[in-house]
Amino acid sequence: MPVTAYPGLVTFIADKAEVPVEEIDPEKTLEDLALDSLALIEVALFIRREYGVDVPDGDLVLSQKLSEWAAYLDERVGR
Repeated sequence: MPVTAYPGLVTFIADKAEVPVEEIDPEKTLEDLALDSLALIEVALFIRREYGVDVPDGDLVLSQKLSEWAAYLDERVGR
């Protein structure tokens, strides 16, 4: 299944991490990008706003790879 949410998600995360999008690797985690639990909340709010998907507490964690976040989002959106 192709990961379709990845581009939008990674653009938002790159902005939060203050790194160029080109430097974001799908195998990286938020921890790898020196982001914290506040960033986790901001990403969950971004997902709700942009994709209309509520992220229950505990579904996404700082140690998950960005590719896992996008796959989760794709599944929830039904893509």
